Amino acid sequence: MARHKNPRVKVYFRHKGHLFRLLEAINFGSESTPELKIKGLAETYMQIKDDQKRFDGNIHEGQMIRFVDGNHVEFTYHKDGSILSEVIQPSGKEYDNPYGKNERWTPFAEIKTFQPVMVLHILSMAQYRHAFIEEKHGLINYVVKNDRLFEFTKGQGMMVLVYLKHKDYPLAKYCFDDKIYSDILMKFGENLELCIFIQKQMHPDNTDAKIKNNFMFVDRLDGYEYLSRVLKDHIFDQAFVDFLKPLQEGDYYFDVSEKMMQVIESVDPLYKVMLKNGAPIDIHKPMLVRRLLDTLDGKYDGYLKLSEEDRMMRVIALYAEMLAETKGE
Repeated sequence: MARHKNPRVKVYFRHKGHLFRLLEAINFGSESTPELKIKGLAETYMQIKDDQKRFDGNIHEGQMIRFVDGNHVEFTYHKDGSILSEVIQPSGKEYDNPYGKNERWTPFAEIKTFQPVMVLHILSMAQYRHAFIEEKHGLINYVVKNDRLFEFTKGQGMMVLVYLKHKDYPLAKYCFDDKIYSDILMKFGENLELCIFIQKQMHPDNTDAKIKNNFMFVDRLDGYEYLSRVLKDHIFDQAFVDFLKPLQEGDYYFDVSEKMMQVIESVDPLYKVMLKNGAPIDIHKPMLVRRLLDTLDGKYDGYLKLSEEDRMMRVIALYAEMLAETKGE
């Protein structure tokens, strides 16, 4: 089937056995000159009066705020770096730049690493209604690959970051229990990818059943620097990406649990001893971890109950087994 002129993705998540829609994104440009539109993010959009906007795009004390039904708002990020909200009124669309008139972010052609676009804070599930997947040409139906991710209690919330990244920039696609989620949603133009990062956070404001979920464009003054510092040592860390690749089969999505992490860490003592003694490392750590996880087949409890010495013996035995296989080839 031919590639659709305007590919789009609808992102869903499961909660308590039901399917809900999180957002929808579309490339309303073309493959060579993409344009991004996102909708369905928040129940309420807080629009700042034009002459009171700040360079960062966020809301500050004393500003005049207009509350708009989120179902009537679309958000666009254009190739030249301009970001606009489109408020749909009976008389037509009203266009608004959250950073101020003529202010811009990074043009698509200049994105060489990653570019954060927007952040959604989910503090309540009240706005979400049961959704159903529809099949259409050019539509990617993406369901978050962790049914526990959106389970949270009072005092907690979910932070959803939507961002663009260059296709050659490293990214760890994985999930850690019900706390962290990282993946690519779709190819965006010739050189970019639209991505999502979800993280459970403590949120003391989440104490009222009537609380509203909120949306904001990423703060241009501090937001990019903060996200760069945090994510470069995490999902953008090349060593972490290289470690995960052998554990994943092709484009397979890797789900890490607390117990699995303990199993992974149990191979560290062997490599520390080898490095200390200057011994040659013929089987790299990710490959040994992959064999260990395959051997345990999800049954981690018995292994983790072993003493450190017994776990070390299991790891050494697997290493020797793999080494013999390589020499036998």
